[in-house]
Amino acid sequence: MNENELIQAIKQRANNEKTRTDYADRFCPELARPAPPHAVLQAEFALGFPLHPLHRRVLMDVGNGGFGPGDGLIGLPGGRLDDDGRSLIELRSVLWSGPESAGLPEKVLALCDWGDSVWSCIDEETGAVLTLDESGLTETPWSFHTWLTYWLNGEHLFEKMFTFQERPIINPFTKQVMMARAPASAIGTPYKRTDPS
Repeated sequence: MNENELIQAIKQRANNEKTRTDYADRFCPELARPAPPHAVLQAEFALGFPLHPLHRRVLMDVGNGGFGPGDGLIGLPGGRLDDDGRSLIELRSVLWSGPESAGLPEKVLALCDWGDSVWSCIDEETGAVLTLDESGLTETPWSFHTWLTYWLNGEHLFEKMFTFQERPIINPFTKQVMMARAPASAIGTPYKRTDPS
């Protein structure tokens, strides 16, 4: 599917409250209005780098967050914020990509929250989708275009992001030990920023 077809399909799914996000059955956020060009330019100036062209287009043509995988895309200031009221700009400095680094690496922004300290992120320069969890950033095998296409096709992205294992946990209601399926490790390669020389 080309980029124009992708945008039209995202608009259609985003306009339906039942399919707007992966978690729409629990809570459906408002679809934020599309980001005006001046808001995108202000955000890019504040960040110090441009957004990936498809990320920019999605925010300007579909909506400034509130739709997409997980809990929905986080927007720029003035759009759909995360559950703690933070835009993509604020999240950049509070998400930790490793024990030795505060904040996300340069040109990496959060896309959406999956819960349990798991985020999908994007390398705004390359368009690569990254998984952020307790072990740091992992580069998935997907571009932003492919990631959105999988979501449109109903793929369970969280299932594609991790290997899983059975772990014993204590049932909070019965206080009995039970086995639960939990993410073991993110699929992909450890993210290493490679700046062109």
